Amino acid sequence: MALEIEEEHVESLSSMDHDLCVKNFVWSKEEWPAINYDEFADGDDIPIISLLGILDEKKKKSQDYEILCQAMVNASSNWGFFKLVDHGVDLKVIENVKLRWNELFDLPMEQKLKGARSASLPLGYCATNPDYGKNLPWAEILQLLQSPQHVVAFATKMFGDQHQPFSDAVIECMHELDKLGMRIFEMLAHGLGLEYNFFTKSFEEKEATMIRVNRYLPCPLPEKCLGLGSHSDPHALTILLQDHVGGLQVLKTDHQWVEIRPIPNSFVINIGDTLEAWTNGRLKSIVHRAVVNKEKQRLSAAYFISPSSSAIIDCPPQLMDPNANPRKYFPFKWEDFKKELLVQKIIVGKTALNRFLISN
Repeated sequence: MALEIEEEHVESLSSMDHDLCVKNFVWSKEEWPAINYDEFADGDDIPIISLLGILDEKKKKSQDYEILCQAMVNASSNWGFFKLVDHGVDLKVIENVKLRWNELFDLPMEQKLKGARSASLPLGYCATNPDYGKNLPWAEILQLLQSPQHVVAFATKMFGDQHQPFSDAVIECMHELDKLGMRIFEMLAHGLGLEYNFFTKSFEEKEATMIRVNRYLPCPLPEKCLGLGSHSDPHALTILLQDHVGGLQVLKTDHQWVEIRPIPNSFVINIGDTLEAWTNGRLKSIVHRAVVNKEKQRLSAAYFISPSSSAIIDCPPQLMDPNANPRKYFPFKWEDFKKELLVQKIIVGKTALNRFLISN
């Protein structure tokens, strides 16, 4: 039966140049998921942090603020992930942009391909990611830069003169996520004992910050396919918006996968490789993946925040100790790290970051 399923044509993920069957999406056996998309372990989940009561700028010197900053650092040190609730982002903005993304994914394939990504620039729309060759992700993917001009240019290709509902929604959403990201960086810096703007001053330019929207359709063979394979995020910080359907799995330090339970009106925040190097490993960038299922469609959007190309990623002295915690990474310019990512293309673990590891 499984072999018959593998021969089935996958129309929803086949573009004009890539006529695909289920077997094209079967991953290497060692990657097959051992737990399902809705297999949540009791009491074994990432921490939940609420910003309720500290969104006012005047609260930055309150005891509640101190406690929350430390809780955020602890979650980022122990898990590398946390859920953020009462985050201050208008839910109408979120619901509107989710509606626009789903409208785009529902378009006929020939229309979606008007905004197709190119071989040289991985931005725009693609049905799966044929660049991978094997281990294809079971997902439709939209990737856009944090740039109003870029968003409008893409939306105009897709919708012509009627682009404004889509482009306005995406631009407004990214603006709100960026503000939230800067607040998180300030809180992490404070919790680490650094100046509040230690991180944020390196994010004035947005040339590498982007959003990646994935739609995972029901999959006839979820025990052998993945929406996104095991990887860590190379950027500094990720803000993940997802719907009510499970699918995010995080790899714990004991090498066991944990399914993350979605909760309404929340974001999942995770530390990227860049921030791990920046804090000398104090904050952890953790391997994770996305699994799929037979019954339900899932939508997720990851906002990847990256520093300016000219930013120097260099751990401050306060987070190092010559004996107990010596320097782990050579300082590097983020532009050089980005070049390593482009050469690597497929992110597997922390391959690009490991090239700056001093022990290597």
